[in-house]
Amino acid sequence: MSLKQIIVFLVFALLSTYTAFLNPHDSVVHITQNYSLKLPTILLLLGSILIGVVVAGFLIWTFNFRKVLVRWKAGFKNERIEKKNRKAEALFQTGKNLFVCGKTDRAIIEKVLDMSPEHVGALDLMGRTLNAMDKYEQAEIFYEKALALDPQNIHALYGLAHTYSKTDRQSEEIALLQKIQRMNPGTAGPVLRLRDIYVQQKDWKKVCPLQKKVLPLLRDKNEEWEKERANLGQFFFKLGEQYLRENYRDAAIATFKEALRASEKCLPAYLSLGDVYLESGKQKHALKIWQTGFQKTGHHACLVRSQIAIRDSENYQELLRTYEESLETSEERSLLVLLLSTFYLEHGLEEKARQLLQSNAPEYPLLHSLLLENSRHAGNRNRGERFDLTRNAIFALARQT
Repeated sequence: MSLKQIIVFLVFALLSTYTAFLNPHDSVVHITQNYSLKLPTILLLLGSILIGVVVAGFLIWTFNFRKVLVRWKAGFKNERIEKKNRKAEALFQTGKNLFVCGKTDRAIIEKVLDMSPEHVGALDLMGRTLNAMDKYEQAEIFYEKALALDPQNIHALYGLAHTYSKTDRQSEEIALLQKIQRMNPGTAGPVLRLRDIYVQQKDWKKVCPLQKKVLPLLRDKNEEWEKERANLGQFFFKLGEQYLRENYRDAAIATFKEALRASEKCLPAYLSLGDVYLESGKQKHALKIWQTGFQKTGHHACLVRSQIAIRDSENYQELLRTYEESLETSEERSLLVLLLSTFYLEHGLEEKARQLLQSNAPEYPLLHSLLLENSRHAGNRNRGERFDLTRNAIFALARQT
């Protein structure tokens, strides 16, 4: 009994006692017309209190028993549902594990959905299973059911986007990926998939901004960041090529420079930027770009471009120094010997060409011997078709390596 109940009881008891002292006479209680009881007032009051307490206790017990019965029924029902859900979840995990291991078992997932039709994970897994079986229309139905129950389920959203990609519904796929990106702004996955779509479409104007968004999201992954940084340079180069085809030369130059800022080892950007400068009559700018390209990439194509550009010029000393300095550290020494020899021969330095060829073992014997033969014809700068063919073959080899 609570303190509040005790206090109330004492108050009523005191009140009854007080009333009894004020009314010492007996109280008559009529049971029927002919039968009555005479009771002291105090007993009548105490009896009334007792009867009230008993009735109240009985009513409280009745209501509590009803609540206990309802809770028991709900608990029993919940236990059955929980047991059913545990069984469905166990089956779902089995189906999921099988799918990850490369086995598509629809029967298990169908059992899960029979037991729990609103199991979002099972609906998504059924969609993935049907996608793997090339049943894209059926897969779409299950993905839509999953998203109706959980509109922000990332697995179902990605799965539906994949279904759209397989059914050539790129506009819907793009819209869905954009939605995923808005929901998860700090993730690179949706941006990369959007980028890949635009790469397939060769829409470089959309590819480049997306690629720039990717890099900050990968700063904690050094290897991937470096790879995507190099990709950014390549995408800017592609955009620059597009501007060239559209005769926007200034835009092309700016974009090639952007490619080199993104990736200092973007060889195509060095080559194309130098070509644009050369076509614009800016030979010094072109030579400087190609020299920088060779320093950053070590690719001989930059040297070949420079060599061709100054073939009929007397200002070849700087390129000559670059050739000779590179010869000491180059891993492709045999190829560099051939290139430097052609350079010597183009500028009338047959003796240097002959000494260089004779002092180095040939890795390309035929080209080596043809150049050595040309070096023995001192003073003849116009050696004819044989030298041109040999030189072109060496240049082609240099561009490939």
